[in-house]
Amino acid sequence: MLKKRSFYVVMLIIGVGCIGTSFFFNDTITKPIAGSLIGIGAGFIGMSIVNLIMKHMERKNPALEKQSLIDFNDERNISIRNRAKAEAGDITQWLIMGIAYITILISAPLWVTLAVVIVFLIYHFIGLYLISKYQKEM
Repeated sequence: MLKKRSFYVVMLIIGVGCIGTSFFFNDTITKPIAGSLIGIGAGFIGMSIVNLIMKHMERKNPALEKQSLIDFNDERNISIRNRAKAEAGDITQWLIMGIAYITILISAPLWVTLAVVIVFLIYHFIGLYLISKYQKEM
């Protein structure tokens, strides 16, 4: 709906390329890289295929495309999406702190706990920045 068909074709090719590249990492040291490439590639492939199918359906049925564009830009749906994002952010905030406590309980290295706490702080600083920005705009 928002992106062109060619974007999803490129993402599909990148996904296949990531999975193909993962086969070159056979050492025990590079296994995490191979696993990450497979995960990223699978995600790109799945996203691309679904969006290409949606594009194909919209092209076959222009009324569906028009209705989905109207729904996407509808003020009520925008408000619902923004509210859902805000709630997801609140839940993520508590999950990040839960991960920090779990790293403490399992005696993970200090840098791991500090990295999680830094992510938590970055989340809050970004939130404060955006609140300030939107207050000036509105």
